[in-house]
Amino acid sequence: MSQRAVLLTSDLIFSTKVTGTARALGLEIAVAADVQKAAELCRGEPPGCVFIDLGIPGLEITSVVSRLRSAAGTVPTVAFGSHVDKARLDQARAAGCDEVLPRSKFSGELPELLRRYLGAAEHA
Repeated sequence: MSQRAVLLTSDLIFSTKVTGTARALGLEIAVAADVQKAAELCRGEPPGCVFIDLGIPGLEITSVVSRLRSAAGTVPTVAFGSHVDKARLDQARAAGCDEVLPRSKFSGELPELLRRYLGAAEHA
């Protein structure tokens, strides 16, 4: 199980929170602001998981999931977005994301999500 995940987000402040939480657990998050960079990060050694921020303007979730799976195979994908944007959350489910969470739940469960998909670091 890879101890590295990819986070697709354009939110610098939120990405800092996610990477900081991962670092505290001895895990690594590579951040990409666009799907092309995320796909590049998924090639080679696939990550343990890809986290997708549904709040990225213009994000085509079906296309994103397809590109990431082409790059990394069956890597688990967890999408998160605004709880009021039900249509966007439903699109992520329809696109085949393994988990789809409101942003607040994603934030609250982040340490558990990291442990579930990336495992515990050996030195943690």
